[in-house]
Amino acid sequence: MGRMFVHTPFARLETAIDLLAPLGVGPEIYPTAADLRAVDPVAAELLAERMRGLGMSCTMHAPFIDLSPGGFDPDIVAVTRARFHETFRLAEIFCPRTIVFHSGYDRWKYVHNLNLWLENSIRFWAPFLELAERADTYIAMENIFEYTPENIAALIAALNSPRFGTCFDIGHWRLFGTVDLGAWLAAVAPALHAVHLHDNHGEFDDHLVPGDGIIDYDEFNRRLAACGAAPRALTFEPHRQEDIARGVAWLKTHYGS
Repeated sequence: MGRMFVHTPFARLETAIDLLAPLGVGPEIYPTAADLRAVDPVAAELLAERMRGLGMSCTMHAPFIDLSPGGFDPDIVAVTRARFHETFRLAEIFCPRTIVFHSGYDRWKYVHNLNLWLENSIRFWAPFLELAERADTYIAMENIFEYTPENIAALIAALNSPRFGTCFDIGHWRLFGTVDLGAWLAAVAPALHAVHLHDNHGEFDDHLVPGDGIIDYDEFNRRLAACGAAPRALTFEPHRQEDIARGVAWLKTHYGS
């Protein structure tokens, strides 16, 4: 199967395999912190073997709630590091194409002090580059509350590794971004490992099927092609299971099989 994926909570992975395999897409496996602490490696390996038998590849999305990889409290950073190590242990079983992480950056929380956040983030992420190499995967930093790509682009440049890049979430860009779409994509194009595709009405993170909101996907596709980006993963992120089949059909119509 190709580079198209659907957001899939780890707890629902077994049933999701049956749903996604006939659609010709793979899961973006999302384990919560509780999932990672309770994971049964033998059961996980059986699921991974089943997926391989179906020719189903995957991506992963690391836990993010309460975590802060660029934070200042050493205890919180230590917990974040532990969760991400657990994520990589799961990645060694499932062999994901990419692993999406949240940067934890919020310009209001860090009082616009990008440099201190950046220094902390460089120290945090540098040791994970070897883990990404060992797992043959790519770290993709997702924009959440970022107004601009500045912090993510600076972190990518500082780490200077082909294993470290970004996941562009167009829904989050539409809600929070203040930079033109083309300029944002151009700033991260060489390191654009993944894209999250969903829609909204500009007021809430609705995670609708593309086309059901106000995002101009024709413009997005033109801008993506113009900057020469070649993401390894295109992931539809629905919040409702009943939207999956229609969202996958949209993906295939716009990006091929």
